[in-house]
Amino acid sequence: MERIAEPDSLMLCFGKKVPSLVLASSSPNRKALLETSGCRVSVFVPDADETRDGDTPESIVSAIAGRKLEAYLSSPSYDPEAIAIAADTLVLIDGRLLGKPDDREDARRILSTLSGRTQTVISAAALKAPERDPEVIVDEADVIFRTLSEEEIESYLSTGEWQGAAGGYRLQKTGYTLIERIDGDWTTVVGLPLRAILDHIQP
Repeated sequence: MERIAEPDSLMLCFGKKVPSLVLASSSPNRKALLETSGCRVSVFVPDADETRDGDTPESIVSAIAGRKLEAYLSSPSYDPEAIAIAADTLVLIDGRLLGKPDDREDARRILSTLSGRTQTVISAAALKAPERDPEVIVDEADVIFRTLSEEEIESYLSTGEWQGAAGGYRLQKTGYTLIERIDGDWTTVVGLPLRAILDHIQP
């Protein structure tokens, strides 16, 4: 696939509709995505339990995103006048959930598993808008990887981008070179489903 042009029309629309917000996440990718849209971002790093408990992948990411948002809402930093968003992302393949790699060897194993195959990326966003109850939305996109050689995997591992990234790659950086096609919203793959969020917060 060609590298994603940023910002695209979705992001320009998002930045116009949401000029500022609080991001309850330590993810630099999510922050960069919002800032590229033109949104002013205040970051709150939540101290939340990220245990994967739930009956389905959707319930797992929803629960984790919800706990991250609750950590912000119950903190002294909470601003009831600001839109707040927390998020979580997991990768699903062969009925197994892939989170962030533990180390380089784990990242190598994950990328080898994804090579030449289709994965489903599931992202949940927990939202709190002024004068509205908190809500959690979930979106998913299918990502089709190219068949990768061992040399390509090693080259990508050398970038260090796999660190802290669900599935062991970052789409916004050179990770896009690993991918043949995306079926769905690419921002969901990055970890923050902007289209679904926008649909929920627009009047």
